[in-house]
Amino acid sequence: MEEKLISAVANHPELYDASCYCYRDRNKKDLAWRHISEEIGQPEDICGRKRKSLRDTYNKEKRTEKEKRSGSAAGSGRRWKFFAVMGFLDPFLTPRETSGNMVRTVGDFSPEDQGQSEEAAGECQSE
Repeated sequence: MEEKLISAVANHPELYDASCYCYRDRNKKDLAWRHISEEIGQPEDICGRKRKSLRDTYNKEKRTEKEKRSGSAAGSGRRWKFFAVMGFLDPFLTPRETSGNMVRTVGDFSPEDQGQSEEAAGECQSE
């Protein structure tokens, strides 16, 4: 069912291509889901939830591929079975910017900054 759903969604860019004019047309999207539902033989809401689940899994796999380590910590290297099929989404998915609430630590400073802080620490100790 998943492969049929993926190929059916790929044939309807109004569902995933935000640059497409039809992407903003709710009626065209509903009609596309109706066609997909008939093609797959499942209700529209199930098709939509399954598509979202597949897209989220694809995003997760893309992130883990990007963060993949080398050497002994690399892991098994097995790919998700729908990874290649979902590749049509690549131009339309943009990773979110990450941010954190952590402050910079001593290890985050440049070597010049560390040298200055060591000098300042030495001055405090001599007094």
